[in-house]
Amino acid sequence: MASLFNTDEQKSPIALLLLGKGGTGKSSISSVLTQLLIERGYNARLIRFDELRKSLTPSGADPFTQDTEVKKVIYENAAKEFLKQLNEGFSLIIDSGLSVEAIRTMLKDKIPQLRIIHVACPLFVSIWRDTWRSLLGRQHERGSFLYVRAIGDLFNPFKKDKFPQPGVTYPFEYPLCADVHVYTFLNSPSSAAKEIVQKLDL
Repeated sequence: MASLFNTDEQKSPIALLLLGKGGTGKSSISSVLTQLLIERGYNARLIRFDELRKSLTPSGADPFTQDTEVKKVIYENAAKEFLKQLNEGFSLIIDSGLSVEAIRTMLKDKIPQLRIIHVACPLFVSIWRDTWRSLLGRQHERGSFLYVRAIGDLFNPFKKDKFPQPGVTYPFEYPLCADVHVYTFLNSPSSAAKEIVQKLDL
């Protein structure tokens, strides 16, 4: 969907990729950030990567796999799609977990307009937010009670295939390549989005 913007001159397209563990507030911040960029003259478009990744995944592969090689293919396909949309004049706000640092740096190499924002909070806060969201019936693309399921599998010695949740059943690599780090423990989505805009001078 094309976005409306409020200034006479459209600003040069930029891509902002928000990453972090589940429950840190990426989705809420992404929504606010998209609106802020529209107000500042960007032809902004919000991309929920978990909804897009199925169309980018090789045939027969799991879109949410932990396999680094499959993830690499998914994000190489994503880089082509993001560049296409940038060349069409859209600024992109991309809501994605993206736990692998090598893939993050690959995206930065392929997409000159890309800026990476690391959204973080203590793990217990993420667990509480995800559980509360699930209790309210707001399902994630992968279902509900993601942390509860992963922690249950982690402590179950008889379960071989653990439910994949970054930071619990497999590592979330610290994003050294991030352009901005935003901490959301005591930060609302609105104030976090404004902090991103200020730090990147958008």
